[in-house]
Amino acid sequence: MPRWLERLLLLVSDLMAINVSFILIFMLRFQSGMYDNTIHLVWSDMKFPSLILSSFWLLLFAFNRMYRVQRTISRSDELINIVKYVSMGIFLIYLLTVDLDNPITFGKSILVFYALALIIGMSIGRMIIRSFHVNLLERGMGLAPTIIIGMNRRGLVVQDSFFGKPRSGYNLLGFVQLEGESDLDPNLLKVPILGSLDELSSLIATMQVEEVIVALDKDHHDHTMEIIRLLQGHNVGIKINPDMYDAISGLARTQQLHGIPLIDIMPEYMPYWEQIAKRLFDLFAAMLVLTIGAPFWLIIAIAIKLDSKGPVLFVQERVGRHGKPINVIKFRTMIQDAEASTGPVWAVADDPRITRVGKVLRHLRLDEIPQALNILKNEMSLVGPRPERQYFVDQITELYPLYPRRHQVKPGITGWAQIKQGYDTTLEASRLKLKYDLFYIENLSLRLDFKIIMYTIYVMFTGSGHR
Repeated sequence: MPRWLERLLLLVSDLMAINVSFILIFMLRFQSGMYDNTIHLVWSDMKFPSLILSSFWLLLFAFNRMYRVQRTISRSDELINIVKYVSMGIFLIYLLTVDLDNPITFGKSILVFYALALIIGMSIGRMIIRSFHVNLLERGMGLAPTIIIGMNRRGLVVQDSFFGKPRSGYNLLGFVQLEGESDLDPNLLKVPILGSLDELSSLIATMQVEEVIVALDKDHHDHTMEIIRLLQGHNVGIKINPDMYDAISGLARTQQLHGIPLIDIMPEYMPYWEQIAKRLFDLFAAMLVLTIGAPFWLIIAIAIKLDSKGPVLFVQERVGRHGKPINVIKFRTMIQDAEASTGPVWAVADDPRITRVGKVLRHLRLDEIPQALNILKNEMSLVGPRPERQYFVDQITELYPLYPRRHQVKPGITGWAQIKQGYDTTLEASRLKLKYDLFYIENLSLRLDFKIIMYTIYVMFTGSGHR
């Protein structure tokens, strides 16, 4: 089943459950005779409340990723999520409608019936859709062509767990063997050996591979980074079958399929609706900053001109999304032509090139404000990995091959790494920030963005985290 169709079916099913539940509760509340009604309402009076509630529930479910389509999903996990988010929504409705003088009334019991109706209605609808999806998988429709990298004990476990089990959503094509791996007993193999690691790119292209499962023994863990680097240019999902240490120490999302733990290191970054919401919020914030804050930015501009020679704004080419160059705009915080004699160098603590006004701007993170213009040009986002210069990107990539993964999303004015680490001063600092950036990418969501924004405001007012 196409993902867009499954997402649409889930949306329609939930919408039906929401409205049927509302109709049932309306009839129970106003037409059953169980409640004393001081106000008599008819259904025509409830059209607008019905619209408001439908929007409320759909937004709540969407915000909590209830429409994120996965190849397989545990029905029990989905039922738990339904109960959790319906309970959360009912509690919010109670808070919005409670009479503080008499918070517990017989009338409020209607919310309990409303919650039960929603849970039952949503569960039935989603179970029907999931059962239909599973039926398609069992017929061999919608299975993802999948290869296993690693011919070893761990690879065999993955093979045995998924082979002949279409409900997993995977169609195992075969193994990719690493150099130094000993041949296994042919009787243990249920899928063929496709080739070596050197042939990985051509195998993915010719066999139209959609998923790659990396299952390496301890002796070959050093190949993990190389494999991820080889896969970065391909539109494939990458999952790692971890050992116990990997499972408890990694920052990426972990899921269980047929008892096999898998770390998903290239998940769907953000649902389409969240991407739209993120962009709209970026535009709103950028316009707000540039208009409401204009008098304050004018004062900053005058202070910069009075403090040192040179332009107010500083424009520098940096690496944007998908590795494309962008011109990042900042308030100038260093003396003019600060790198004329040295070339690109890291800023250091108490850097003599930083002006007096520049120290204050950096301390409060106000030097980044003009990048609202980059947001309007759709080159940057409010939240994301900070863009870096190509010179430093090349240096860092040589040491840490995963660094280009930061370019899978739009760079941001602030980010998880900035509130945790501050400005880059060394290659080692970049390594630590890369760890935070990859965590942000793997867990990308509006909730995380709002959390980062709140922390950023805290950092601006307290000055913590700056370098």
